[in-house]
Amino acid sequence: MTPEQYHSADYLPQGFYPWPDLINPHAEQMGKDMDGWIDNDYTFLTEKQRVTYKKMRLHMCTARMWPDLTYEQAIPCNRFMLQYVALDDQMEDLPLEEIQQLRIRCTDILRGAQPRPEENALYHHMALIRDEFRALMPDIWVERFIFYFYQSFRYGIELEYPYKIAQRPPSLTLFKTIREYSVLMRPYLIFGEIESGLVLPEHIFEHIVVQKMISHMTLVVAWQNDIHSLPKEMAKGTEVFNLIFVLQQEYNLSLQDACAEALHIHNEELANAVALHSEYREFGEYQEHVDKFVHYAGVGLQGVNSFYLETERYRHGGAGFAWPEQTPQTI
Repeated sequence: MTPEQYHSADYLPQGFYPWPDLINPHAEQMGKDMDGWIDNDYTFLTEKQRVTYKKMRLHMCTARMWPDLTYEQAIPCNRFMLQYVALDDQMEDLPLEEIQQLRIRCTDILRGAQPRPEENALYHHMALIRDEFRALMPDIWVERFIFYFYQSFRYGIELEYPYKIAQRPPSLTLFKTIREYSVLMRPYLIFGEIESGLVLPEHIFEHIVVQKMISHMTLVVAWQNDIHSLPKEMAKGTEVFNLIFVLQQEYNLSLQDACAEALHIHNEELANAVALHSEYREFGEYQEHVDKFVHYAGVGLQGVNSFYLETERYRHGGAGFAWPEQTPQTI
């Protein structure tokens, strides 16, 4: 199989998951909002990058993942979608020390620090996200969001770094451990608590079954992302943090066989999440909270898959990706 013959829809078509495939009714306005942020605030990006981000239509990822958000609730979620994606993309070539400083600074802002006038939109929008979430959600949820943001950065992006520099993937076992965090999905999955209005109390959220379901569902998105982003990553030629590349190295597989095995791993992850939810029903008065949490996380999985199928972000040859163009000092 050549790269040109590869189509991710052959593996994960629209409607693949056992949850509804929906779109938020405020999607059009969400798109206008995001285009405005890109044009008016994200001026540290080049003109080409801004055009590319608008073509990705990232607001549709927000609209598909969280179809039941009110417009007011959707604003910080949509703002975070652009902020986090652009942040991840544009630090692609930064040295580790600068990535660590980004994590520290963004976390400080989420905890209450104010961005400096000379800092760019990534920092100023982080402060807006913080304030908008605090206006909508209780402190327990905001702290959960901040922790998951920190965790994804610290144990995902930063742990990937030495393997990206060496241009060699880790073993499959270690890769799976790091990829759960580097897919950056954990902060997003809890947006379902905004939709449902049912915030899991800490003793339920920390329950081993809930945490294991979150782990499985996060990895479903990781494997989903690796399947859909493969054309872009083959074009780069130096990407190593993709399940398909890791399987090729670990087992000396052809591209076609590695893709088939990646889908098998994805399907096992999905089955484990569904089975855990079906079997363990011991949450008492909080069972409805857990059921809603899983439902909205599942709608999110379905929605992000649909987004992957319609976005230009992962086009063959990497033509739809906003590759870093400027010096590290611009971030």
